[in-house]
Order: sequence, then C-alpha cells, then structure tokens
Amino acid sequence: MEIFISICLLLCGVGVFLAGMHLMGMGLEKSTSKSIQTLFGKINNNSVASYGLGVGATAIIQSSSATSVMSMGLVGAGIMSVHQASAFVLGARLGTTITGILVSLSSFKITPLLMTLAFFGICVVLFVKNESAISIGYIFAGLGILFAGMDIMSNAISNHEDISVFFINLFKAIDFPLLLILVGMVFTSIIQSSSATSGILITLISAGTLEVSQAIFISIGASVGTCITGILAGIGSNGNARKVAVFNVITALIGAFTVGMLVWILKKPIVNGLSFLIPSPQWQLSVFTIIYSLFASLICLPFVKQINKFISLFVGKKTKESDMRCFFINEQSLNTPQVALIQAKREVERLSSLAMENLHYGYECFINQDSSKQKRIEREEDRIDFITKRISEFLVRLAGKDLSYKDELLVGTLHHVIDDIERIGDHGIGFMKTGIKMQQDGLTFTETAKTGLNEMYATVKREYDVALRAFKENNGRLLPEIDNAERALDSMKKSLSLNHIHRIAEGTCTQEAGALFYSAVVNLERIGDHLENFAYSIRSITGDTEK
Repeated sequence: MEIFISICLLLCGVGVFLAGMHLMGMGLEKSTSKSIQTLFGKINNNSVASYGLGVGATAIIQSSSATSVMSMGLVGAGIMSVHQASAFVLGARLGTTITGILVSLSSFKITPLLMTLAFFGICVVLFVKNESAISIGYIFAGLGILFAGMDIMSNAISNHEDISVFFINLFKAIDFPLLLILVGMVFTSIIQSSSATSGILITLISAGTLEVSQAIFISIGASVGTCITGILAGIGSNGNARKVAVFNVITALIGAFTVGMLVWILKKPIVNGLSFLIPSPQWQLSVFTIIYSLFASLICLPFVKQINKFISLFVGKKTKESDMRCFFINEQSLNTPQVALIQAKREVERLSSLAMENLHYGYECFINQDSSKQKRIEREEDRIDFITKRISEFLVRLAGKDLSYKDELLVGTLHHVIDDIERIGDHGIGFMKTGIKMQQDGLTFTETAKTGLNEMYATVKREYDVALRAFKENNGRLLPEIDNAERALDSMKKSLSLNHIHRIAEGTCTQEAGALFYSAVVNLERIGDHLENFAYSIRSITGDTEK
C-alpha cells in the first residue's frame, strides 16, 4: 500500500511541476509580450543578430517551443524570412537552458521559501486588478508551484526505497548513450517541453536515482524531442513555415549527432571536469546543457543558408494560388494569440486582393460584354466565400484567448472588415452577370458612357490602393486621400447620372441599357463606401468616418 501511495505522490509531483511550468510560462508571456514584439521587430537578415534575438526572446519566455512557434507564425504571415526564423530557432535552443539554472536553485536548500511564492502569487491574482501585477502574480505562483512539484517528486522517491531502487535499476538497464538519448527524445516529445524534462532530471539527480553521466545524454535527446511542437505547428501552415519546422528538426539532429558523438567519446573527462569544477550535481547538468546547446546551435549557424537550400528541394513546393485554403492562419498559431492576430490581419489583406481581383474580372466582363472568364470569376467567388468563413471562425476562436484590450478591438475590427471585403467580391459577380445579360440581349453602351464608367472604376482602384496601404501600415495620414476619393465618386455619380438622363432623352441610349448603366454607377459608388470602411477601420471598429 505504501508503494502505491508513493507512486501516486510521484505522479502528483510531476503534474504539479508541469502545472507550475505552465503557469509561470503564461505569466512570463503575458508580462513580456511587448518586449517580445519589440525584439521580433528588430530582427534582420543578419544570422548572428537573429540568433541573439532568439536567445533573448526565449530566455524571457523560457520556452523554446513557444518562441519557435511564434517565429513560424511570423514566417507564415510574411513578416520574417525563412533565413531570419532559422537563425532565431537556433538561438531559442540556447535561451531555453535558463530554466535549468532556475530549477537548480533547489540545490541551495531554499525550496520551502521558494514554495511560498505560490501563496503570494495567487493572492496577487485573486485580489489585485492591475493587469501587469496579475501577470507577475502568475509568474510567482507558477514558480512556487514548480518547486512544490519538485519537492513532492523528490520526497516520493527518497521516502520509499523500492521506488529509488526501481529508478536506479531502470537507468542502469538503459545506461547506454543511444538508449538514453532515445528516452529523452520520446519523453520530451510527449510532454512537449525540454525545460520540463530538465527540471525532472534535476529532481531525479537530487534524489540520488540518476547519475549526471546518464542525465547529460537524456538532455541531448530532449533537445531533439522538443521539436515535436514545431512539427505540429508546421502541419497546415504554408511552405515557408514548414521549412522552418524541418530546419528545426534537422539542425537538432545535426547537433545531437556531432556534439553528442563528441560527448560520448569524451564522456569520462567531461563528467570528471564538471564534478571537479562544480560541486552540485544539479548545477553540473544545468551547465552542461548550456554548453551543449551553445555548441550544437553554433555549428549550424554558419550553414543556415545551405541547410535551407537543401530543405527547399523537398519542402515548401509552391502552392497554386487557386487552392481552396487560407495561406496565413492555422489552428496551431492560436497558442500564441499575438502572432495569430498578425496572421489574421495578413489573411484579411490577402482576401482584399482576391476580392478586388475578382471585381476587376467582373467589371471587364461587364464593360466589354466578354463572358470568357465566367468560370474563373465564379470559382474565385467560391474561394472568397470560403476564406471569409474561415477567417470569421478563426477570429471567433481568437476572441476567446487572453488578449489585451487593444487586440480585442482589432479582432472586432477584422470581423467588420471582412464583411466589407466580401461584399466587394459580390459586386464582381454582379458585374459579370450584368455583362452576360447585356451580351445575351444585345445591349451596348455608348463610348461616352463607357468612358465615364471607366473613369469612375479607375477612381475605385486608386481608392483601394490607398485603403490597403492605410490598413497595412495603420497610417491615418492617408485617410484624407480616401475622403477625396469618396467626394470624387459622389461627384461622378451625380454627373454620370445626369448625362445618362440626357442620353435617354436624346434617344442615344435605350431604357434597358440606361437602367443597367445607372445600376453600375450606383454599385461603383457603393464599392467606394466599402473601401472607405476598410480604410477607416484603423480608427474605429465599424469603419465610422466620424472623428
């Protein structure tokens, strides 16, 4: 019965430890999201700089999985290049080793004091309303719970000799570098956190059931197993994001093979050197993990370009633009809401270009009575409807995430924007149907009427270019140009309508063609209204032009 209780306590300890890791990571991500966004904004094509930013960002969040998925999301959104993200994920491997240093504080016999942080952290979360303070509360609570989990695990092992003997015999049975690396890979791929693996290894070392000489190989395997998160995030992403996921796996394997082989060969002097320089076994593992991650990542850094060229041979083949799919949004990115919001905005920008392109083909069909692109227009309309629905569903799920007030407003704005964009696409279908009707009924416009419509349509196209730029750049200084375009469209609507009445009165235009002409003028003016909403969405959720 006692051994059963000890096993339950051990499992409880592991669960508490992982919960503490999750809480601490959540608090760190919330409290440092602005710093992380600033770091991402400073990334350039310099491999060393991107590597350093990967180290810094991951040291802040303490999760290479989180920052790697973020970088993949930014690649998918076109904000980072594959080269930048590749160097970044190499740096992330080094940054995540900070967790081992943190967990090693348990060797100073201050675990009871550290555990009390859970109480103070939870008090802050429950009774303080300030958002920044709540984030810090989560960090303290997670840290305290993390050390509580380690203490529960350690006591469960130390207080029952049979469990200690079991682990000692288990690690003796698999005391072969390749088997230990495999154990590290499998275990870390299951829990999806190399930092958590390091914490558990340090706990086993402190309980005397695991030797440092064994733990170093398990930690090497953990550096490969943690790539599973990136692989999962790459599924359903675009080609460039998948390239980064594959790069992450390949470089982890290269590091494990090259540096791991060297560690295998020099196992005895490395272990003896660590024990000579560092008395505490827990700190020996933490220091080894830092040194290994540094060398394993640096040996790949000079060859980022070459490795990506190799990956490009079999990953990320260009997808046909006509495919019925979203390019930037995917389910995995919802785990990092800030990146998911950026991706959603990029998908909306892409949707706007698809809608305007279909409007163009529909208008060409109308003005020239040419139905040759009918099937393409109908197919593209189906795609626009599909993407609009997917974006809407994605935004609904994103709204349920932990977002800042500013980000919540942007989610609401994007909901309204996609409605306006979808209606622009509908006008393309409307123009096409009118053009086919005119072709079937033998109706035509006068050259004067066509010239007026073309001028109005050209104004609509110019308004779209400005609206898209304002939306992309969040640039309010471009809004006066939108106002000018709107006034021009209103003026054209009046003048073209008057000219249309004169032509009917003179008999140069039939009543049937005249009705279709007036409808086209009204629709072009309405498209301008939708574009105005699109541009003014940077000022208000509904695109209201009121200042």
